[in-house]
Amino acid sequence: MNMHIKWSLLVLAVSAMFSQRAVGQIDINPKIEIGVSGNGFVYHGDLSSKKYGDFKDMQSGIGAYLKYYFSPVLALRLNGYYGKLRGNDADFSDEWRLKRAYRFSSPLTEVSLTGEADFFGKGRFRSFRDTRRHYNRWGAYILAGAGLAFVHANRDWSGLNRGYFYRDAPENIGEDSLNTPDHIVLVFPLGLGVRYDASKRFSVFVEAAYRFTFTDNLDGYKYSVYSSKYDGYTTYSCGVAYRFDHDTRYRRKMLLQ
Repeated sequence: MNMHIKWSLLVLAVSAMFSQRAVGQIDINPKIEIGVSGNGFVYHGDLSSKKYGDFKDMQSGIGAYLKYYFSPVLALRLNGYYGKLRGNDADFSDEWRLKRAYRFSSPLTEVSLTGEADFFGKGRFRSFRDTRRHYNRWGAYILAGAGLAFVHANRDWSGLNRGYFYRDAPENIGEDSLNTPDHIVLVFPLGLGVRYDASKRFSVFVEAAYRFTFTDNLDGYKYSVYSSKYDGYTTYSCGVAYRFDHDTRYRRKMLLQ
């Protein structure tokens, strides 16, 4: 009787081992992916010294997304970001900026919908669906879309040296004092990213996306500045993602083989 029990337990253990091995080798067919990220937000506008912003103005934040794969190459992402924007003339060495001494800061919440195209998507998906090792681990993608940014600029021009400027800033700051900064801004993200698959389900990624706008009032300075170009910001992200497998029919087929 004892010998019979021992053999039964041995058979069950071996069966469980092979069952776990088979399940571990099953490929996945990802359709849904979620991701979280840490982000840096760089403002670019009238209070930045460079066209696409300066890292001196970078502010930290967080982000998350929900992605649906239409194909190995194309996907659609719903994104959410929370952080801050900041600009300060005092960060730069130009004399006129130091004399103007404008600054602003604003909380930032963004909700956007972006399409994504992965240049190496076909190879990566073939690797997902291979029961052997995961060999195509790198991805490179572009993204583009539209969304809304919710902002509330807090401005400070108390350091303005009116004697240094003969006109423009001293004359027009009155108009800006009556100007209400935009609170909801239409944004158009356009960017690039790189991802690396740590496994078939987990990946890490870095990306950068420029936010185009059609407003010069994101920072609240519209009349007393020298440039009429549109304001905007760039988001730099580093994060992790997890893929779900919803193809249960394929999973059952593999288990039966």
